[in-house]
Amino acid sequence: MDDLTKTAAENRRKILEALEGAGPFLITFHRKPDGDALGSGLALGLWLEARGKRVEVVSSDGVPDPFGFLPSADRVLTDTPPDILGCTAFVLDTPDAPRAALAEGVLARAALVVNIDHHPDNTNYGDVNLVDASASSVALIIYELLADAGELPADISSLLYVGAMTDTGGFRFRNTDARTLRAAADLVALGASPGDLANAVYGEQPLGRLRLLGKVLSTTETEFDGRVAVSVLTERMKSDAGSTGEDIEGMASFGRLIRGVEVALLLREEDGRIRASLRSKGVVDVNAIACRLGGGGHKAAAGVLLEGPIESARERLLEVVAEAMTREDA
Repeated sequence: MDDLTKTAAENRRKILEALEGAGPFLITFHRKPDGDALGSGLALGLWLEARGKRVEVVSSDGVPDPFGFLPSADRVLTDTPPDILGCTAFVLDTPDAPRAALAEGVLARAALVVNIDHHPDNTNYGDVNLVDASASSVALIIYELLADAGELPADISSLLYVGAMTDTGGFRFRNTDARTLRAAADLVALGASPGDLANAVYGEQPLGRLRLLGKVLSTTETEFDGRVAVSVLTERMKSDAGSTGEDIEGMASFGRLIRGVEVALLLREEDGRIRASLRSKGVVDVNAIACRLGGGGHKAAAGVLLEGPIESARERLLEVVAEAMTREDA
C-alpha cells in the first residue's frame, strides 16, 4: 500500500469515526447546489438522523428547481442555527472553503471540518480531507463510505442515485465508469427507481425554462472551425421567457450536441458580472482553462466568474480556450 493509499484509508477511518460522534452535525456543500451536492448532503443527513443524531443541512441558496422533489429537501435551511456552532461540519462537493453555502465565519467556529470532494483542485481545507478526483461524484464517495455500515434505505439510496446520475449527465459523460455503474446498480437494488428519478430531474421542466432554453440556443455560434460553441444568457432573456433561470447549468451542455464541437461555453449575466460555464467532450481540459481565469471544476465541466460586459468576457475566455486547443493540437 503506497503512502497516498494509506492516507486515504486513514482519512476514511477518521470520517467514519466522526460520523459515530455525538454531534451535532452541520452538512453543507457549494453555492448554487446541483444534484450531486444536494443528493449527497441530504443522504448523509438522513443517515445520521436515523442514528439519533441532530443534523442541520444548510444551503444559503436553498434548493433550486428541479430538486425540490428529493426526499427531505424541505428540511434544508438557508441560515445556520446559532446553537449549532461548534459542531462537526461536513462540507461536500466544495473545492475550497469560500465556496461553501454558509455565512462567513461558520466553518471557522466548527469543532471539526470534514471535507469530502472529487474536484481535482480541492485545497484540502478541512481538518479531515477525503478528496478522490477519480470518483465521478461525491454521491459515489458517500455511498462507498456508508455501504459498509449496513443496508441503506430506499430514500437514501434514491438521493445517492440522483447524485451519481446528475454528475454523469444521466450516465452519458466520460466519467461514467464501471465503479459508478456498479454503485448505481446497488442503489437500484436498494430501492432507487431509475425511471422515476430521471423523469423528475430531466422530464418535468417548467415552461419558462424551455422558453429560456430556446432563447439561449438561438444565440449559439461556433468558433475555431466549428470546434467551440458559444451561447449567451442575459437578464433580459430570463425576463422575456418568464424564467428565474434556476438550474440553468444543464443548458451549458447543449452546445456539445453540435456535430464537431469539442468545447461548449455558456456566458450569463449574474449580479453585474459574467458567469461562464465550460463543458468539454473530454479531450480539452476545461478545468485548466477555468483555473487560468480564477475558476475551477473538472476536466469536462468547469466554471469561472469574469468581469463584464459579456462581449469582453467572451473575448477573454476565447483567448484562453484558443491557447488550450493549440496546445492540444501540438
